Amino acid sequence: MSAGRKSLLLLLLVLLWPGEGFAQVKEVKTFKREMKLEENGARLEASFFFPDVFTPRFKKRLSSGFTSHVLVGVQLLVAKERVPLAQGVAEYTILYDIWEEKFAVRVQGVEGQKDLVVPSMEDLVRSCATVDKMQLTRLLDLPADVKVFLEVRIQINPTSPEQLRKVREYLANPDGSGRVGGAKFFGSFSRIFVDEKDFQAEAVYTYRSPELTLPSR
Repeated sequence: MSAGRKSLLLLLLVLLWPGEGFAQVKEVKTFKREMKLEENGARLEASFFFPDVFTPRFKKRLSSGFTSHVLVGVQLLVAKERVPLAQGVAEYTILYDIWEEKFAVRVQGVEGQKDLVVPSMEDLVRSCATVDKMQLTRLLDLPADVKVFLEVRIQINPTSPEQLRKVREYLANPDGSGRVGGAKFFGSFSRIFVDEKDFQAEAVYTYRSPELTLPSR
């Protein structure tokens, strides 16, 4: 993994792991949750479940016909020092078709884009809240005999269009290549994600796993 790609992913996680004192956030909750960490060849994968974000209030919005966005960020952390060893990110875009009475879901991650159509709220929660084997980008070599845990940070409807645009640019070009291009991309990307005062969302939920054993080296 290139140094540029690591830097870009770290900057993205500034958005997903903001500092304290953001008055714009209307709801902040933390949960303990069992999660799964696997190694599949060279891939490191995380599996988890986050149904709690689909509150009655959020479900009402989802059923209104307005587009909703959910940002999901995952970190694999050393237990005591909280040193990030690997990270992943995905964006969910959800729109209810009031005529067809179905939900259209677009999931964008570093592995590409997936489009779903689901017929009911129950199916929507099951489809979106169940994450199976999300690929994590390694930031450091995984050490032996170190206690780790997974932390998942979920933002409901971030309200800055600029932030959403930068997330999508990263997901489309995680190494900084393509039409956005090199240093120009890195500069514009870093400015928005280090500017923490712009952070806004309807709700932020954090899930933490118990301590996990790293896949065998």
